[in-house]
Amino acid sequence: MRIARDIEFLKDELRILALGEEIKPEIRRLNELKSVLMMPESLEKDGIAYMMYRDLPPLRGSPIRLDVTVIPPWNVGGELAKTKGHYHLPLEGKSLPEIYYVHSGRAIFLLQRRGASIYEIEDFIVIEAEAGRYVMVPPGYGHVSVNAGEDMLVMSNLIHRGVMPDYEPYEITRGAAYYVTSDGLVRNPRYEKAPDPRYEKGPEYSSLEDLLNDRGILERLTDP
Repeated sequence: MRIARDIEFLKDELRILALGEEIKPEIRRLNELKSVLMMPESLEKDGIAYMMYRDLPPLRGSPIRLDVTVIPPWNVGGELAKTKGHYHLPLEGKSLPEIYYVHSGRAIFLLQRRGASIYEIEDFIVIEAEAGRYVMVPPGYGHVSVNAGEDMLVMSNLIHRGVMPDYEPYEITRGAAYYVTSDGLVRNPRYEKAPDPRYEKGPEYSSLEDLLNDRGILERLTDP
């Protein structure tokens, strides 16, 4: 699968080659997600939750980092495969956005903006995106990526390389304000306040390469 020029994902081997270099993945395991699962007691055995291939060309040496995340389909206690979820720590006092581009599979992105405490959510957005669509995570929003299909979800993300993730709020609240299950959304009872979700569709974009050449979008990653 072509990710961008000189970047190939070998799906059957779960390998990424970039300019001929094999990019080793950072692997997140299911046992590491127990703190954010709806029903961690339903996890019967450990396995790969998802893989992250960090800092791919052609953006090395620039303020923006390009990663690829691969989420295989799995289900624990009815909850669909997902990432751990995090907020972004401010960079020099400024909150910055993040962009996701879906290459294959079907994704659901859960975005939430917290209120006075981590147990209070002021806005909750559910964004569906299939191959050829992208999502802009607004500044100040936490987010979880969910594999809502039966096949592997492959997506790229673009973020300022100085931005650091903050996983702790999601660990304390055991995930986002809603879980995505085989039967739909389920409210997380650990949140004291959460509005009804707003539903959106990720806009289309021709390719990741064209997205990388869109100065207007990339500038928002450094100055929203």
